[in-house]
Amino acid sequence: MSDFFTNQKPMAARGLNMLNRKDYSDIHQATLQVLGKTGIFVEDPQVLEILGSCGATVDKKSKIVKLPSVMVEDAIRSAPERVLLAGRNPDFDILLEENKNAYACFPSNINVVDPYTGKVRQTTKKDVAACARFCDSLKELNVYSRAVYALDQTPELMHLHTAEACFNNTAKHNSHTAGSQWEAEKIIEMAAEAMGGAENLKKRKTISFAAAVTSPLKLTRKCSGVIMASANADFPISVASMVMAGGTGPVNLAGTLVQTNAEILSGIVLAQCIRKGVPVIYGSFSTGMDLRLGASPLGSPEIAMIAASAAGLCRYYQLPCAAPGISSDSKRAGAQAAYEKAFTGVSAAMSGVNLIYGIGGVETGLTFDYGQAVLDDEIIRMIKHLKQGIEVNDETLSVDLIHEIGPFGEFLSHDTTLLKMKSMSQTKLFDRDNREIWDKKGRQRSYTKALSLAIDILENHEPEPLPEATVKQMSAIVEEAEKEVRSKNRC
Repeated sequence: MSDFFTNQKPMAARGLNMLNRKDYSDIHQATLQVLGKTGIFVEDPQVLEILGSCGATVDKKSKIVKLPSVMVEDAIRSAPERVLLAGRNPDFDILLEENKNAYACFPSNINVVDPYTGKVRQTTKKDVAACARFCDSLKELNVYSRAVYALDQTPELMHLHTAEACFNNTAKHNSHTAGSQWEAEKIIEMAAEAMGGAENLKKRKTISFAAAVTSPLKLTRKCSGVIMASANADFPISVASMVMAGGTGPVNLAGTLVQTNAEILSGIVLAQCIRKGVPVIYGSFSTGMDLRLGASPLGSPEIAMIAASAAGLCRYYQLPCAAPGISSDSKRAGAQAAYEKAFTGVSAAMSGVNLIYGIGGVETGLTFDYGQAVLDDEIIRMIKHLKQGIEVNDETLSVDLIHEIGPFGEFLSHDTTLLKMKSMSQTKLFDRDNREIWDKKGRQRSYTKALSLAIDILENHEPEPLPEATVKQMSAIVEEAEKEVRSKNRC
């Protein structure tokens, strides 16, 4: 078979290439076979009509849709290579493009570690607001992706309440999901209020949406509804797959990549059918599965390999990529969390994942820990320093300098050393003191220092406020939505 992407620009070299170009071509061809032969289940009749009108083969009885290769490849071509995630404050704008990394919290936590008591508890709308305000202050967190759920709210409106708390407490770009197309449209209405009107929001898209295809190969009404709402409004949409190798997908990781790719591309095809050129983000959240425990670890080598391979596939397709990194299965901060977050973070960054999820998350993305989030912020600074690499030129090779100092001199007091000192890696949380100084400082743990900083942020950081009238209008939208849901339930 011919390589569809032969005429596209060469794939740039990266620090970590998990697979080669032939591997990606093979995965692509296998994906086309799955989408064309097996197809994907589509729950919503409206989506069946949309895909059928674009050239898909639709079996309305079984609701299986088969996507021809030309349809899939046209959708890949029409999706933009770069995606701007705008902040309410332009200083927070993030452009997802080749070889650039941005970071977000893991968007699935249902628990929070109380920073004052250390106890783990279920999250509320108040926690959503607190986490948004806290994350607004973290320098390395670029996108606020709803760190926790508002589990104290009506399920049909949980994401709407979440959006209200987020808009009021951070000026960073907001990434949202929704329980339905209707709820997604309500969130867009609130975002327009936060931006001072629909026209302003159209110019600066300060929100994006995330929709997860259900494995194996199911495009549910909820997922397609969010894609439709986002594409109709021309907002960026992250289409995600969460295959569990050996559970909801093949145990072979190559097969996991094929199924992941098929699921994500099916959502991208739908988005491009609705609005050609709408920005999309390829969201690989697939994991290996620990078959002994029935668990899907986020801190494993498998998650790192899948994320790195997805990043390579996105370079092959020239699409922005989102995947986990800075992630851990540990129940608390400590050695396990440190090494898992470091190696998943490094592999994601070095392989070119554009949007890396995981800040503050422990317990396989179930629990948000403020102290851990501060530590993660520091870990990301170190990863960024590592990714800079070593600049090699006549000046940095330092031959003249070495000759000047010679065998009997020293470099510490030289002007070049003093000039470059600030560009060396520095840390506020991780210990580099000698033992004597460490003893005098009370042998303080990194997490203790991080938690102290976290509490200071929670108590003192004030995000850029919205006008009072805007706050009231968003609240009115939520109240009106609650009346609609109550009326619907009574019927």
